[in-house]
Amino acid sequence: MAAGTAPSAVLLAPSYDHDMYRSAESLGLRAVAAVLHRLGAKVHVFDECPMPPPDAVRRLARDAALIGLGVLFTRQTPDAIALVRSLRRDAPAAYFTIGGQGLQFLWGDVMRDCPELDSACMYEGDETIAEVWGRLLLGQGDHGVKGLHTRQGGKVVTAGPRPPVAVLDDLPYAYRDPSQAAYQDGHATLSTSRGCAAHCTFCQSGNYANRYHELPKWRQRSARSIIGEVIHLHDDHGVDAISIVDDDFLGGAGQGRGRATEFADGLSRLPFRITFSIECRVDEIDEHLLRRLRDVGLRHVLIGIESATGDDVRLFAKRTTNEQVEDAVALLRRLNIDFSTGFIMFQPMSTLAGIADNLAFLARNRLTSYSRLTNRLELYPGAPLLRHFARHHIGTRVERYRVYYEFEDPLVSHLYTALRHVLAPFQGVEAVCGMAKFRAARDHDDPSSGRLAALRARSDEITNSMIEFAQRCLSEVLENGLDASFEQTAAEVTGHTSRLMALLRQGMIVDASQTRWEGGDRP
Repeated sequence: MAAGTAPSAVLLAPSYDHDMYRSAESLGLRAVAAVLHRLGAKVHVFDECPMPPPDAVRRLARDAALIGLGVLFTRQTPDAIALVRSLRRDAPAAYFTIGGQGLQFLWGDVMRDCPELDSACMYEGDETIAEVWGRLLLGQGDHGVKGLHTRQGGKVVTAGPRPPVAVLDDLPYAYRDPSQAAYQDGHATLSTSRGCAAHCTFCQSGNYANRYHELPKWRQRSARSIIGEVIHLHDDHGVDAISIVDDDFLGGAGQGRGRATEFADGLSRLPFRITFSIECRVDEIDEHLLRRLRDVGLRHVLIGIESATGDDVRLFAKRTTNEQVEDAVALLRRLNIDFSTGFIMFQPMSTLAGIADNLAFLARNRLTSYSRLTNRLELYPGAPLLRHFARHHIGTRVERYRVYYEFEDPLVSHLYTALRHVLAPFQGVEAVCGMAKFRAARDHDDPSSGRLAALRARSDEITNSMIEFAQRCLSEVLENGLDASFEQTAAEVTGHTSRLMALLRQGMIVDASQTRWEGGDRP
C-alpha cells in the first residue's frame, strides 16, 4: 500500500448463470462495502467477476488489506474458490474471507477445501467484517470474532454466530460506484428489509440467517430510510427505475402494510417520479394498497405460486390456495400492474398427472415463462426437503457443493428434457417483449397506455402458445412413453417463435445487448 493512502478492500461476486438471471448488483457485498467505507476504507466492488480475474481486479488486489467474496447462489461456490486461489498469488499478505447466502452450512467445507481462505463469514456480514477490519488495522488476529469460521492451531473453529443487525436504519445505504456510468441505464436495485416470515421448505432465503436468533424473522427499514436512499439514487446516480429485491416487501401476514403506505406517501411528495417493482406473497395482495402503490410508480410485482397441485403446495409449505392465486392475478390485471410468478414445475417426486394439472392451471390463468415451465426444484445443503426425500428413498448426490437428484419417474425426466429443448426458442422472444414492456412502463405515467396494452396482449400470446406446445409434449409422452419424439413439435416452435419475433421487431428498436433480461426481474 502506498504511503499516505487509505487501506483498501476489494469485494467480489463471481459471475453466474447469465442465461437464467440478468446481471444485478450484489447488495450483500455492497452492504458490507458501505460499512467499511464508513470506517474509512477505500472500497472496490465487482458485482460479477469472471474467472480468471481481469487485470484491473488483480491490480487492486495487490494493494488490498482485505479481499472478500460474496456467494449468493451455492452454484457460485467453485468459482468463488477459484478466484480466491488465483488472487492469493497476487496478494499473499491480504486477508481473504468469504460469505453469503449460498454458503449456508458450507462454511467449514470451503475452509477445508480452500486453505487460501483466512475465514468464512456466517450469515450477515456487516458487523462481523467491520470487526475484522478494525483488527486488521491494529495488526490483531481474528481469533474469537463471532460470526466467523477461522483457523486456529491448524483447525477450523468458530466462536458461534453473531446476532444480526436489529435496527436496519442504523446501517449506511448500500455502497454505490461513484461513477455515473455504473447506472447509465437509470436502473438500480434496493433492499428494504431482511429475512422472511414464511417457512417455505424449498426456499433458501427463508431459512438463511433466520433460525438462530430471537429477533423478528422479518426486519424492516423505515419508510423514511427507504425514501432517503431513493433520493440518493436519483440525485447522485440518475436512477429512475428501482427493483426492490426483498423476498417479501410486505413482510408476511401484512406486517409491512403500514410501512408500504408510508413509502407511497413519501414517494408522492418527491419532486420527481420513479418506477419500481416489489416481491410479495399472493395472500398479501390488497386492492387499496396496490392501487396506492401503482399511483406512485409500482409497475411490476413478483408473486410466488410454485405449484397448482395440492400435494406440491403442501410439500412446499406455501400455505396458499389456487383461489388466492387466481384472485391476486385477476386483481393485478385489473389494476394494470405487470407481474411475474415463481413456479416449480418439477420436483423429484413429480408425476405426469401433477404436471398436467399445473399446465391446465397456467393455461387457464395465462401464466408462464420458459424458465417457469422448465424449472426444477433446486435443493440446497441443509434444506428441510432433503430429509423428506430421504424418507421416500429419493437418492441425492453432492457434486461441487450442489445437491443433485434424479426424477423418480423416468417419463417425467423425459418430459423435462424435452421441454428444455423444444421450448428454448421462446427465451429470445420473451426477452425482447419483456424489455419492450419495461421501457413502455417506464416511459408512460399511465400504466394502461396503448403501447403497453398492446405489448401485454403480445405477451399473453407468447404465453398461450408456449403452454400449448408444452401440453403437446406432455401428450406425446403420455401416448408414446420413453419412445416419444419431439422433432415435429420442435420444428413448429422454431417457426412460430420466428414469426413472433418478427412481429415484435416491427416498428421497434431493440438493443440486443439487453435482451437477456426477462420481464420478471425488472420493474
